This record gives sequence, structure tokens and C-alpha cells, in this order.
Amino acid sequence: MAFESNKSYFSIGEVSKIAGVPAYLLRYWEGFFTELSPGRDTRGNRRYTNKDIALVLTIKELIYEKGYKLGKATDMVKRRVSDHESDDRTSEIIRFQKQMNRDRKNHLLSQQRRREVLEEIKGEVESLLQMLG
Repeated sequence: MAFESNKSYFSIGEVSKIAGVPAYLLRYWEGFFTELSPGRDTRGNRRYTNKDIALVLTIKELIYEKGYKLGKATDMVKRRVSDHESDDRTSEIIRFQKQMNRDRKNHLLSQQRRREVLEEIKGEVESLLQMLG
């Protein structure tokens, strides 16, 4: 799934794909990590910012990669947020989004070229059929 680099808000499904964790786990983490509180739109859906995504990636790293329990991870997140360590994660997310956007554009260009080639083939086949028949 391609993400626009200029996009300000992300749905819980998009964040789930970026972070590689299920959406229900993101909702569960909101109860433990008070720093993780995405805004809501008019319909009540969660609206994650780049900063929220950086925090989710930090939480995932602490729990899955470093093996901390939720209580210890909560304390560490509180310290990291105060130390502004998540700024590196935000820039990492933005770089990832830009790369995904470039990949999406390349895919669209190749898809357009395939379509043009198929149209040319279709035209040639139709003209051959008219000549034969």
C-alpha cells in the first residue's frame, strides 16, 4: 500500500500496516501508553499523525525487539517522549513515505505503459481481423 508523503493523518488500518501490528493491539496500547492518543475525526475514527506513528514504532521496538514488559515500556516511553527521541522516528517515517510515494508513481507509469502497449496490440489485431474478414 502506498502512502502519500504529504498526508497529515492516517487511519488505524494504515498505521497497522506501517507498524506491522494488528489494529486491535494499537487500541489496546492506548490504554497503557497515555502519550499514544490519536485524535478523532467527526465520525469518531482515529486519526494518527506522524508523531503518533513514531511513538507506535517506538513502543513496538521496546516490546517486540527489546523484550520489555508493558509496565517497563510505559516508563521508558514517558522518558523518551520527554527526551524528544521520537523526532528521529518521525523523520524515518517521512523518508519511508516518500519512498513509497516514488514506488507508487513508478508503478503507475509502468501500468500506463502496459495499457498503451495493449491498446496498440488491440488496434493491430482489429485491423488484421478486418483484412481477413
